[in-house]
Amino acid sequence: MQAIQTLTNMFRFERFVYLGIIVLCLVILVATVAVALFGGEESISNAAFITTMFGSGGIITTLTGRILHMYNRSFDLLQGTTQGEKP
Repeated sequence: MQAIQTLTNMFRFERFVYLGIIVLCLVILVATVAVALFGGEESISNAAFITTMFGSGGIITTLTGRILHMYNRSFDLLQGTTQGEKP
């Protein structure tokens, strides 16, 4: 338990940076969808719209995966499993 607490404290700043970027990307994604809904036909066919939509969605997915990977490693350490063993 002490090792997990030490690890989570060591990577606290990294987790907060990841969560901050995820929130920023969610705001960008919601704003892009709002522009698409209320902006008319010409805004949907724009290449910047598509790039913004997929870019922010990809960043959200990637960073959420990194955060979940950190938690999975902590749970593995808590259970006493190694990388090759199955719990």
